[in-house]
Amino acid sequence: MSKPKTYKHTRPDGSVVRVTVPEDPKPEELLIDALRDNLSPEAVAAIASWLQPARTNDENVDREVRWFAEQLAQALGGWDQQSRLAEELGL
Repeated sequence: MSKPKTYKHTRPDGSVVRVTVPEDPKPEELLIDALRDNLSPEAVAAIASWLQPARTNDENVDREVRWFAEQLAQALGGWDQQSRLAEELGL
């Protein structure tokens, strides 16, 4: 495991400290953050519910849709939470 990147920072009082550079977030984390910032948990549950039975004549598209539905469910805390919300919504 590599050490985190750091840099030197000079404070206004002249003292120097080392500051850790945060790691870039993973794309999936950015997606989850965007979902949480823009959609209610109920909307996320509804979208995941509608995507679950979706099928096309393209296996790659089907795989990507399943991946996206999984990301939606994980944003809610998993499929159990997604199912509970979907049931409350009458889906």
